[in-house]
Amino acid sequence: MKRRVAAVLMAAAMAATMMTACGSGETEDTSAETTESTDSSSDSSESTDGEYQYVSAADAVAAAKAGDTHVLDVREWANYVSGRVVNSEWCPIFPLEDDSLVETMTTYAEENLDDDKDIYLICNSGQKGAQKATGVLQDAGIDASRIYTVEGGAKALAEEDGALTTNRTEENIEWQYVSGAEAVEAVGNEDIQILDVRDDDTYAQGHLEGSLQCNLKDVESTDAQTALYEMATSDMDPEKPVYLLCYSGNNCAKTGISVLKDAGFDVSELYIIENGAKDADVAAAFVTE
Repeated sequence: MKRRVAAVLMAAAMAATMMTACGSGETEDTSAETTESTDSSSDSSESTDGEYQYVSAADAVAAAKAGDTHVLDVREWANYVSGRVVNSEWCPIFPLEDDSLVETMTTYAEENLDDDKDIYLICNSGQKGAQKATGVLQDAGIDASRIYTVEGGAKALAEEDGALTTNRTEENIEWQYVSGAEAVEAVGNEDIQILDVRDDDTYAQGHLEGSLQCNLKDVESTDAQTALYEMATSDMDPEKPVYLLCYSGNNCAKTGISVLKDAGFDVSELYIIENGAKDADVAAAFVTE
C-alpha cells in the first residue's frame, strides 16, 4: 500500500544531519542512518510538494516481479551486490558527497526512466539515500507523483522472505543468443568482445583465442560478481557487443549479463553463446595458450 508522509524540514536540522549522513565514506554508515530514521527532523531533503511517498517492502518486491515498476536501488555496490531485489535497477547515490553520482543518476533518469512507470527507491533504511535520489530525479524532470521510497529500505526488505538475493539468473531480461559458429567467426574481430565466464582451470584447458575471462562458476558469489564488475568497468568497452561463453549457455552467462548491465552495458548488445563450451564449433576452435 502506498502512503504519503509529510517531511517539513528546518535549515538548522538539515545542516546538522548533513554532517552525519550515511554514505559519508567509501562504505555507507547504516548505523547512523538507522539512528537518524527515528527523527523526522533529520531528513536532509524533500520533494517539491513537501511530501515523500512510501511503499512497503512487500509491495516493492511484487512490483519488481511484475516488471511494471522501476525498482531503483541507490545503495553503493558492496551493499547492493550482497543482496538485491530480482529485476531491480542499480544506480548508486552513495557516497552522498560524490557529486559525480548526481550527474550519473541524472543521465540514467533521462535515458531509462522517462516513461509512465512509478519508481520505487531502495536505500539502506529508507532515509538519506532515497531522499537525495528523490531530489535528483525531480531535478531531472521526473514527476514527484511517480517517486516512492521503499519504507525501511534494505533493512525492511531483509525481513521479507526471499526478497533479497544474490541469484541473478531469474532477471526479467530478454536473453539473446549467438550460435557457436557466429562466436568462432567473431574471434579476432576487434569490434566484438568475447567473455569466458568459466572457472580458471577449465579456461586454461581450452578457450577461444583472445577471449577475456572471469570465473562465475559460483553464480551467487558476491566476490565473483564484484570481480566481473571491476573488470567490466576497467578492461571492457561498453560500446562494443559482448559474447558470453559459459559451460552450456545458461546460468553463468545470464549472471554475467546481469552484472554487465549494472556496469553500464546495453543489454541489447549482450549475447550468450548458445550451448556454451558444449557447442562443437566452439570446442573445435579452442586454444590452450
